[in-house]
Amino acid sequence: MSGPMVALVEEFTSAQVAALQRALPTGATVLQDALGSGTIGQADYLVLMQESLDDDQLSALSSLQGVVTIDSGGATVSSEICDSLGVWTEGVVSPGPTSVAEHTVMMILALFKRLPTANQRLMDGVIVEGMAPFVTDQLNYSYNWVGLDLFEAVLGKTVGLVGVGQIGLVAAKLLVAFGCDVVYYKRNRFSPEEEQELGIRYLPFDELLAESHCVSLHNKFTPETEKMMGAREFALMPEGSFFVNTARGRLVDEDALMAALHSGHLAGAALDVFWWEPILPDSPLRSTPNLLMTPHTAGTPAGDNVALELGSAGRVIRRRHGVVR
Repeated sequence: MSGPMVALVEEFTSAQVAALQRALPTGATVLQDALGSGTIGQADYLVLMQESLDDDQLSALSSLQGVVTIDSGGATVSSEICDSLGVWTEGVVSPGPTSVAEHTVMMILALFKRLPTANQRLMDGVIVEGMAPFVTDQLNYSYNWVGLDLFEAVLGKTVGLVGVGQIGLVAAKLLVAFGCDVVYYKRNRFSPEEEQELGIRYLPFDELLAESHCVSLHNKFTPETEKMMGAREFALMPEGSFFVNTARGRLVDEDALMAALHSGHLAGAALDVFWWEPILPDSPLRSTPNLLMTPHTAGTPAGDNVALELGSAGRVIRRRHGVVR
């Protein structure tokens, strides 16, 4: 039995098409430049990036089962027409938002696990008094020989997302998969149906701060959002909680954040963005305890992003086609 026919209506490089092909079900055929070549009528699935199809074009595709749109390109199709034809549609988020969301979750995990402290103590050769090295096996090993006081699982923890656009949405899905209780605040609240589908719940801003074990910022910077996290907001957060910012540096009053860390009110924080970038050589952030920093590297990963997007589109088709490999 032959595999599905997957149509591209735009031109891509051979490496980009190969990335799609590798992700598709075994035996799938990729139809390149399907509109220009006239092969689009054979398509079981469409992958659209910048070129949209109108209602008449969609209705003429008798074999069509599904359409994948790549968000970064802006292509659209009528969901009403697709629904009437029994054709599913699904979007693929570009690598940029996904990369930032991954970085955010990495930072959250690192904070709960006390990863920076564990690594530093290990590198410094710290060993708890009375413990000595020995050869390990399945049943015999040394546990926490650097003497960490506390390290936690994120399972069951309440994580508050402030701002839920593309990045926050991906972060929410990842955190739900980790078993977190994800709460969110945004100006335009999701519908109850959307909240249920995502597995998240809405809280007003101050309530979110007060209830979250960790707060993560995902807002855009505007004059109105400058220093939206200051001394008042950090004081509302529970003692021993965490704070993460992968959005924009000027959303945060850095002096207030450092004060909350020095006092121990916050157990830790992680920043990928700052008021000054690069941070100043004499910045007090460098000597602030329990602060994990990365040099604004959360965003778009290196490499061919279109190939990554086409690979993601191929995996959507493989999943929808009912093929596991």
